Amino acid sequence: MNQSPVLLRVLLVLSIIYGAMTFLSGTMMAIALPSLDAVYRANQSLLPSAMFTMWERAAAVPRLLYAALAVLSLASVAGCVLMWNLRRSGFHLYTIAQLLMLVLPLLFMGKGYLGLGDLMFTALFVFIYYRQLKQLGAFDDEPHPAPTDSPEEE
Repeated sequence: MNQSPVLLRVLLVLSIIYGAMTFLSGTMMAIALPSLDAVYRANQSLLPSAMFTMWERAAAVPRLLYAALAVLSLASVAGCVLMWNLRRSGFHLYTIAQLLMLVLPLLFMGKGYLGLGDLMFTALFVFIYYRQLKQLGAFDDEPHPAPTDSPEEE
C-alpha cells in the first residue's frame, strides 16, 4: 500500500450505514405499505396536514420500486465490503448499484424525482472511491501477492 486508507475506511463505513438504512426502509415499505397506509388514513384527523401530505407522496411510490432499491442497497453494501478489501470489483459493483438507484425513480415516476443532491453525492463518493482505490493500487493490473505468515524452516 502506498498510503494509509483512513479516508477510504471512513467513507466506506458511512456508505455501509447508509446502505443498511436504505435496505431496512425499502424492505419495510415494500412489505408493509398497504398496512401503513391504512393506519395513516384511519388516523388522518390526528396528523398535521403537512405530515399526511408527505405520507401520501411516500405511499404513491410503487412497492416494486421500494423492493428494487432495497436489493440495490444490498449490492452497494457488498461493493463497499469488497472495496474494504481493495478489490476493484467492489468499486464497479458499488458504482453500478448507485447509478441504478438514481435511475430507477426516473423510470418509475418521471424526471421530477431525480434529486440533484443525490446525483452530486453519488458522483462525489464514486470519484473519491476511485481516487483512493487507485492510490492504494487496487486498479493495478499485476496481482497483489498474498500475505505470508513466516518462512517455514525445515
